[in-house]
Amino acid sequence: MDANPRVTAPPGVAVALAALVLLITAGCGSATGPEQVRTTVAPPAPAGAAVAPEPDTPASPRGDAEVRGTVTYRERIALTPGATLTVQIRDTSYADAASELIAEQVIPNPGQVPIRFEVAYESARIDPRNTYSVSARITEADGRLAFINDTAYDVITRDNPSRVDMVLVMVEPPPEMVDGEWNPGDAGPVEAPVTVTGTELLWEGSDLYVRVTFVIADRDGCYRRGREEAIVDGTTINVTITAWVPPPTPWAIDCSNKTLELDAIAHVDAPLTPGQTYTITLNGEQSLTFTAR
Repeated sequence: MDANPRVTAPPGVAVALAALVLLITAGCGSATGPEQVRTTVAPPAPAGAAVAPEPDTPASPRGDAEVRGTVTYRERIALTPGATLTVQIRDTSYADAASELIAEQVIPNPGQVPIRFEVAYESARIDPRNTYSVSARITEADGRLAFINDTAYDVITRDNPSRVDMVLVMVEPPPEMVDGEWNPGDAGPVEAPVTVTGTELLWEGSDLYVRVTFVIADRDGCYRRGREEAIVDGTTINVTITAWVPPPTPWAIDCSNKTLELDAIAHVDAPLTPGQTYTITLNGEQSLTFTAR
């Protein structure tokens, strides 16, 4: 007698079963459907075990809580259909240890910014005493790391939110937008003179201050204070007021619409001779002449 008997279905039943299998298979996937967004929850690390930052292999799509928000960047660069956004939640409590991956969401072909995300995680994995951060990166079809976050976005615990709007910074632009060889330093801001609208002298006893008004674009990423100094050179006072602005590249933020007026006050760095006539040059151009008190 056969120790492992095999049951054979009648022909009619076999045909019906085959048809059922085909229907189930057809309903489980489509070659022309949208690309799948994958949200996975990492398995907990064994107690006392060192957590390696790479590679991470989340194992389960389960989760009873989530961190949600948006990802954007300021550069004028469009993502290609082959781009991928990866958002991760990590335990970043210990600066001298690898951060443990809690959960991640991978979004192929995310479209254009702002991009919404929802990363599911298991609340049982969260220790209220620990610090958790969400990070994001965008890779392009050619394997190039295009954007990452350079700001820490803490979430979940310690009165931190479960929703964040993340602003990424560019790592490398598309090759076709680069003139010559790419240098990462080309992505950083450059120092430039401000657009001056007025100059005023302010006296406090014998101390002189030069107040300069100027305009900037009222847009994030268009302005960071630079030098504000007034240096005496004989009878000339050289006043320099600068700002750190986006670089002159095809992808840089458009900061040409300057509607916000600010001011800077520079203290003249040396005592002046009463009765002496001085000339102020502002960013290399003569601004005004006055007689010291």
